[in-house]
Amino acid sequence: MKKKILVFYVGVMGMDYEDVPEYIQKVSKKITPIGDEFQSIFIPLTSTFDTRVECINPEYIAEQELIEKNKKLLDELNESLKTQTEILKKEKNER
Repeated sequence: MKKKILVFYVGVMGMDYEDVPEYIQKVSKKITPIGDEFQSIFIPLTSTFDTRVECINPEYIAEQELIEKNKKLLDELNESLKTQTEILKKEKNER
């Protein structure tokens, strides 16, 4: 079975360059799915605040049930990613 690749695009616009690696690391610890079926890649986006998750699936999924399952997982990951990035930004601003 080939792993699904989850690409996390994390908006870091306006963040100090030296703070980005630590921020991405904190986000990855809070949001990376557990298990061997996924490989996660985190990409900081310096030109936007937008954050999103996309799935690059090495296998074609045709069954509607699997499509819905993967869409639900991505929706949940997107929501969790947005929540965690908002929490981390708020914590940083409170310092």
